[in-house]
Amino acid sequence: MGRIYKTIDLFAGIGGIRLGFEKAFGNQMETVFVSEWDEHAQKTYRANFKDKFEIAGDITQINEKDVPNFDICLAGFPCQAFSMAGKRQGFNDDYKGLCRGTLFLDVARICEEHKPAVIFCENVKGLAIHDRGRTLQIIKKTFEDLGYKVFSEILNSKDFGVPQNRERIYIVAFRCDIAPENFIFPRKTDDSKRISDILENEPVSPKYYLSDVYLNTLKRHKERHAAKGNGFGYEIRSLDGIAGAIVCGGMGRERNLIVDKRQTELIPVTHIKGNINTEGIRKMTPREWARLQGYPDTFKLELADTHLYKQLGNSVTVPVIEAIAKKIKEVLDNNNKQLSGNKGEWSEIYTFLKLLGDGKLYGADGELNKKEDIFYDILKIIRNEQIGTLHFVFDSINRVVDVQKEDGSTQVSVSADILKSQAEYLYDKIVSAKGTAAFKVIEINDFLKDILCSKLKAPSEDKSDITIMVHDFNTGLNPTLGFSIKSRLGKPSTLLNAGANTNFIFEIQGNITDEDMECINTFFVDKKKNGKIKQDISVSLRMDYIQSKGFRLVYHDMVGKTFKNNLTLIDTDLPDIVGYMMLEYYLKGKNNILDALNAVAKNNPMDYDLSEGHEYYRYKLKKMLTESALGMLPGKVWTGKADANGGYIIVREDGEVLCYHLYNRNEFEDYLLNNTRFDRGGAGRHNYAIVEKKNDKYYIKLNLQIRFIK
Repeated sequence: MGRIYKTIDLFAGIGGIRLGFEKAFGNQMETVFVSEWDEHAQKTYRANFKDKFEIAGDITQINEKDVPNFDICLAGFPCQAFSMAGKRQGFNDDYKGLCRGTLFLDVARICEEHKPAVIFCENVKGLAIHDRGRTLQIIKKTFEDLGYKVFSEILNSKDFGVPQNRERIYIVAFRCDIAPENFIFPRKTDDSKRISDILENEPVSPKYYLSDVYLNTLKRHKERHAAKGNGFGYEIRSLDGIAGAIVCGGMGRERNLIVDKRQTELIPVTHIKGNINTEGIRKMTPREWARLQGYPDTFKLELADTHLYKQLGNSVTVPVIEAIAKKIKEVLDNNNKQLSGNKGEWSEIYTFLKLLGDGKLYGADGELNKKEDIFYDILKIIRNEQIGTLHFVFDSINRVVDVQKEDGSTQVSVSADILKSQAEYLYDKIVSAKGTAAFKVIEINDFLKDILCSKLKAPSEDKSDITIMVHDFNTGLNPTLGFSIKSRLGKPSTLLNAGANTNFIFEIQGNITDEDMECINTFFVDKKKNGKIKQDISVSLRMDYIQSKGFRLVYHDMVGKTFKNNLTLIDTDLPDIVGYMMLEYYLKGKNNILDALNAVAKNNPMDYDLSEGHEYYRYKLKKMLTESALGMLPGKVWTGKADANGGYIIVREDGEVLCYHLYNRNEFEDYLLNNTRFDRGGAGRHNYAIVEKKNDKYYIKLNLQIRFIK
């Protein structure tokens, strides 16, 4: 277990922000102080968090010196003053004697006393534009004056696994001594959820169904506003759609009505005017609202509905908080840990040190032999480090590397010979390391800190692992190029990673029956992982059964729409061709890409005209492998742009570092084709090798992963 981070929870509500951080930090988080003035919210908070201390009330009455020391401040300060739906009075807002618009200053007061590592705040989207953006600037300036670097971004809950269109601004302030140059908020994780996914499992009480009298009132109200050209009024949400933002009162419930005809007992259980409407129109329940906010069903909702609707409407979306908290934890952990990595990860640092030590990057032929006549002079290597973007500038005359910030100021200078000797030392450590587990190299760790390197792997959402400015003798130019790094010093790396979206769908043809389906789906195998025996789907036994029965597998479709479109963009026939090749792997055991390709080309299932010797299959597959190497990812829309716009760097077994520049595309394509094989992820994890029946036809999904042979 790593370091324990102590947190305080201000304006805690029912604990949504805390819950998101606990999900991200796990047992590395300890809450030491909670403040919430609403007594009903306190009851829900205490029901779900069993703290040994009492919840403090009005924050304005709390002496900052009485707050225990902490590392992270969580503060969802009141949003009403800045809400788009309110008067947006901001700092001038006063409610029941509390100046809600300036309560964030109490956050600042407490943080000024304790100087935590991180301050996290959440508020409504309207805060960003209130008073033409000046309000947000004041908040940021307040934290900056306390010694913090502040980041903010608006995120929508519907992008993080809940069906709710809820935009909120999130503010993250890092103390300057640990602040990253840039903090990247999480991107979309899951926008697939719909209202149908959060409905109660059983029919709900009739009390949630609108009376016919009240429904008619709502209809008349909406008609009056419609006649005036306004959009006000109740709204019935499609179960295949998403909810609007839930709010603490007013029309919050009526703006998110649904049709649910599961309840057949239309007898009122509360005092209502009229009868229960026969259209099945009802409000969502508090539990459904909790699910809209991403609360687990284990979260206790023990108060009256009126209080729960208010609390949940005022609360936060837990999965959004969790996603941001994970990013925050990465920054904090990077400041506290000794660098540790597997052979492949250490190989990236080895490449970085060796290239700066050598000052040259050599090319390779199709068999990964060094080409002495093809090389590129290293001018500098650019890395995104904890303190910002650093340029490691190679001085070829003096054989010195200057570590510079983007403004050109030199922070450290180090001899290229020292870098070369460090690379040699690291190579010996990588080669001598046992197994595939992560390990530390303390001496290299200390050296990296000296030259301001804070991480092993370059943070990237694409295929580029290292960014190098080279002198290109072909053009006389000095381009800055991104290269992907693959190492032969450790476990063979993947070219295309497995996932649920890399599953291909095959129709099972022949005299298959429901009994066959049930039989196939019973084949499991015991696998040992982390010392424990777990059952997983036996793909081989299931394939054996299919073949023994004489059933045929025919490519039908792909699970991942984005991946299918990416392949189609490269070549319209690629989904089919890859599908045929996968059958050579799954049914005939041909895991070598070239072997499977040759078999498919011989059979010519696409019925190409081969009379003149055109190598259709080879050409199309080379394009796929190359685009996968340079930037195409299964789950990301591919535009044809190469992320690794320089090419590939390979670390050979003997420590030689060679590259395939895009100028040498033919050699690169040959290398990929001759050095890759089929692989697959765990069937249970990626949900494949399960026979399913649909429209009287039987289907099975098979998983695609491509790995280097060595």
